[in-house]
Amino acid sequence: MKSLQVRITVLATVVTALLAGLAGVLLLEVQRDQVTASAVDGSRRYHLCAGQDCAELVPGALAGAPAPLVRYVGSEVHPELSLWPFGGDTRTPYQVTGDGPPIAPEFAQGVADAAQWRLNSITTAFLVVLAAVTTAVAVTVSAAVGRVLRPVERMRAEVAEINENNLTRRVPVPSSDSEVARLGAALNETLDRMHRSVEDTRRFVADASHELRSPLAALRAELEIALSHPYLADWPTVVKAALEDAERLQELTTDLLLLARLDADAPENQDTVDLSAVVRREVARRAMVTLEADDHVLVPGRRAQLSRLLGNLLDNAERHAGTAVVVRLRGGPSATLEVIDDGPGIPEADRERVFDRFARLDEARTRDAGGAGLGLAIARRIATRHHGTLEATDAEGFRGVRFVASIPTGIPQPRKAVVAHRRTGDEVWQFLNGSIVPAHGFLPEPRPAPEPEQVWELVFGGHPPVSLGRTPPRDLLPAGHRRWT
Repeated sequence: MKSLQVRITVLATVVTALLAGLAGVLLLEVQRDQVTASAVDGSRRYHLCAGQDCAELVPGALAGAPAPLVRYVGSEVHPELSLWPFGGDTRTPYQVTGDGPPIAPEFAQGVADAAQWRLNSITTAFLVVLAAVTTAVAVTVSAAVGRVLRPVERMRAEVAEINENNLTRRVPVPSSDSEVARLGAALNETLDRMHRSVEDTRRFVADASHELRSPLAALRAELEIALSHPYLADWPTVVKAALEDAERLQELTTDLLLLARLDADAPENQDTVDLSAVVRREVARRAMVTLEADDHVLVPGRRAQLSRLLGNLLDNAERHAGTAVVVRLRGGPSATLEVIDDGPGIPEADRERVFDRFARLDEARTRDAGGAGLGLAIARRIATRHHGTLEATDAEGFRGVRFVASIPTGIPQPRKAVVAHRRTGDEVWQFLNGSIVPAHGFLPEPRPAPEPEQVWELVFGGHPPVSLGRTPPRDLLPAGHRRWT
């Protein structure tokens, strides 16, 4: 009995039968008392006795004046009635009470049987009514539940037909404002979200394939041309171009892996991050950035991810700025981080689209100038993981654009205690396309030997080696970094 309609019908029928049966038993008890009282009244006989001689008094007959030493006596039949109406030909038991002469057994048995027959008739009528009411309730409940569940069954059948190839189908929603209608609306909203998610994934895979194919095709063409004329090729130029394509592939792959991890990973335990220190450290690496920041703006989050958020915003601002980039940080219930540039700006219709993956506006279509189109998508995803927002608005006092990130402040969850006896370098390291990303603040031993005249930026997500032409002094390196020797 798996059908919900059958279960509800049986339950309603049983409950109705039990309640009606209980009420009927109480009613039949009252009827038995009434029938018994009526039988007793009908069987009562009165006698007038003088000494040992008694004469029955007939109702309606005139009685003379009572003589001395005359008394009135009476007798009556008390039937013992049963509520069970299917007794067959069994005689009804009875008792004769009173101080008068005994009543004839034939008369007393007739009174008792007549009373039992009357009670049996009442009981049988009640059972018929009970059966009719129970049947009516069962039919009504079954029809009502079937009518209510019919849209649900249509929804189930429609959902069963939906697969990854026809996500545009939707379940029928009843016109009434009922729970079933709200269920159908919720199912359609869920299907809409699934459809958008699948379409975004497909578009993301297609865009990623396209973006990866271009540098791979260029790299292969350069190498094939050089190999076809090995004695005529300018090999330093070929290797330099191949290295640029490889670096672009590495950066793009790292961003793709980061986006996949941000989308898939559950929120981690968060630390208390001094956003002011993160902003100052990131701005110190930029040449044309002006900083206006409050001190000690604390937010719960991941330092590396917040640094990546600001870094992506600054990369975008420097790519499009004319002469200046301004960074503002304000504390409060929510930390507000603004990155403003005086570039060409973003049309209002495109200010939401710039956060799509691989999105490029017309002014930034070229890959060299416009990047891969993942920086702002990563920045917004990081802001969302920190329960914040990232929006593009008009720049105040500039002709460019202002990106505003809002990160709510709060008390973070405590981190687990670090095991004191671990060996240096035992922490988890991530290897993203050759870029080493440590999960702690020190370097392991032994460490790989890098190429000379290069500084490795150990930041979240990894960046390719940046050639500076010469090794900078130690005092110019950002805090927490060590120079490879």
